[in-house]
Amino acid sequence: MRTRSRITEPCGRDLLFERSGLGFVEVDKLIGLVYSGTQETVPWTRVLERMRELLDANYVALILRVPNSEQPLQVVFAGEAQPERAAVFSTSLTTIDPFFNLPRDRMVMLEELVDDEDWLQGSYYREFHAPLNIRYYIGADIGMGPEPSCRLRVSRPPSAARFGERELAICSLLLPHLVIAVQLRAGLDIAAVESHFYAGMLDRLSVGVVFLDKEKRILKANRAASAILEQRDGLSIVNGGLSAAFPAENHELRSLIERAVSAGGQSQPGVVSGMSVSRSSGRSNLGVAVRAAPLTEWSEPSSRPAALVILRDSEAHVLASHDELKQLYRLTTAEANLAVQLMAGCTVEEAAQRLNVTRNTARCQIRAVFAKTGVTRQTELLRVLLSGVAPLA
Repeated sequence: MRTRSRITEPCGRDLLFERSGLGFVEVDKLIGLVYSGTQETVPWTRVLERMRELLDANYVALILRVPNSEQPLQVVFAGEAQPERAAVFSTSLTTIDPFFNLPRDRMVMLEELVDDEDWLQGSYYREFHAPLNIRYYIGADIGMGPEPSCRLRVSRPPSAARFGERELAICSLLLPHLVIAVQLRAGLDIAAVESHFYAGMLDRLSVGVVFLDKEKRILKANRAASAILEQRDGLSIVNGGLSAAFPAENHELRSLIERAVSAGGQSQPGVVSGMSVSRSSGRSNLGVAVRAAPLTEWSEPSSRPAALVILRDSEAHVLASHDELKQLYRLTTAEANLAVQLMAGCTVEEAAQRLNVTRNTARCQIRAVFAKTGVTRQTELLRVLLSGVAPLA
């Protein structure tokens, strides 16, 4: 194809506002949708659909990640005939996207890059774009750094008019906000991954964590904490907060939580104190530690954790991965099964009964585990297994 080098020069915000033909209220709503879109399950679906209406487009796509050998394409899509067309568009984007090496953060029309006659007569258009009812294109590569943070693509069918200054202006008004919103979403995604990872690790270690707000009400509890509280044995949920079964211990627990909440409000982090909570069933006591959640400079007190209560049931079993034990210590499946039972607190005889093997078989297996882990006694074996990475996998 014969290409053109003419690229529309950027213009000031006031001129963009004038060319867009939109009122202040409409622009304000669009910008609001850009930022609220960071919280949507599929981000920015509402703003892209609204853009499609305003631009009289048949497709609007925000490409958040281009495909490579390790990661699939990631496209947020608004358009006709969903989800059939969306699937075709997403899987074939690298083939159908006619934009390459665009000037950053600037809307560009396809006819500025490619001669219109060559475009329509070329196999590129006839094979990939005509079947999707795409005739006209505008697009932008957005963001800082060596690679764009995302790519905005807007298209119209042959029956529509060409894109003009109005459509370019509307998109250009939103571009800087999309850059910021994509960065915000990336930060939220990183925080979510970290939270999921640490929560899973604490669950595998059977460590319960309860987040309390400044009113001492429970905001959130991880799986291990929920399992402890559901038993209502020593600790339970009363009126949305934590309560100990025995009055004296309940008074002490409330006092610790109050001190933690007050310390957090003064930006004083750390474990305020700990205590032991008796259980009505007579089982071993629960361990409780209370930590202040420090108030950051700009945090909102009414919607943030003010204190963390850490719960530990000494009778709870540390979860371990069979596969990780096999990989770390080159154990057989039978040996890994035995090691998991020992980590759960079983004796060799109890483990043999649970695994339906003879005691002699179990003893032969534990000797093999000793040799592979470099220990000679069961207490040493448990120390190696429990302090290693197997419970965290």
